[in-house]
Amino acid sequence: MELRHVRYFLAVAEHLNFSKAAQQLHIAQPPLSRQIRQLEDELGVDLFVRDRHRVQLTKAGRVFLEEGRKLVVQAGRATEAARHAQKGESGIIRIGIASGLGGVVAKAVADHCLRFPNMNIECKDVFSSIQNELLRKGEIDVGFLRPPVDQAMLDCELLFEEEFVVVLPRSHPLAKRKSLRLKEIADEPLIMFDRKFSTGLYDKVLGLYSRLGLTPHFAVTHVEAHEEAGAIMVASGKAVFIGAGAIVTRSVYGIELISVPLNEAEAKIEVYIAWRKDESGVVRGFLNSVRRIHHSARREVA
Repeated sequence: MELRHVRYFLAVAEHLNFSKAAQQLHIAQPPLSRQIRQLEDELGVDLFVRDRHRVQLTKAGRVFLEEGRKLVVQAGRATEAARHAQKGESGIIRIGIASGLGGVVAKAVADHCLRFPNMNIECKDVFSSIQNELLRKGEIDVGFLRPPVDQAMLDCELLFEEEFVVVLPRSHPLAKRKSLRLKEIADEPLIMFDRKFSTGLYDKVLGLYSRLGLTPHFAVTHVEAHEEAGAIMVASGKAVFIGAGAIVTRSVYGIELISVPLNEAEAKIEVYIAWRKDESGVVRGFLNSVRRIHHSARREVA
């Protein structure tokens, strides 16, 4: 049974007249009669009672009429859904967000959902290095991340560069400075996250120390300043944290943490958006939203 058979049946059922139904469908009456007979043979039931004077629906025909109408409506919805998905206007998109990039993603997601209300978007926190694997496996569709990006398997675009900041308790003697040089905090114990979570950021931070001939004094690893364990260490004055981007000022048990820019030539890192090379229409649509938001933001800055 094909959808056209259902449409032919609905036309005949509406008019209860093969000649009028054929005129509506712009086909000749004999082919229409054959199509209806083929449908009845396929279903194994008679849909119409025919005689020289009239055409009537059988009991099976009345039931099939109700279900056939639903089928045609659903087919129309499916067609529209497919067209919207092809244009990136509906469907589902799963987004991975590296630490500290939520604000960047939020603007793009809000704009995209406003323009395409049929779009479903799922966001999850995923460390940068892990996003490469999840993208390859198809567990996320788009990633906002820092280097490295597996460009052999993935496509990516540079969004912007983040400046490094030093996170300190507000009571720290250096907290009131507008910016800091690395040598000024070189003797401070340093909190560092696990390299496997954000390889590029880890290597960048240690590279800064190395180029200046400095050796970091690790207080603890595997935590970050926005996590409870790392925030407590910074708030207690036992360590500082070097990270990327504008880390939100927060209070830890009454002790306020602040971010001070790190004033070094190489104290910055790229932020990319990445996706699989076999991108779908849904992904293309979201990428266009991201580009529009960031182009607009750059114009405002300029």
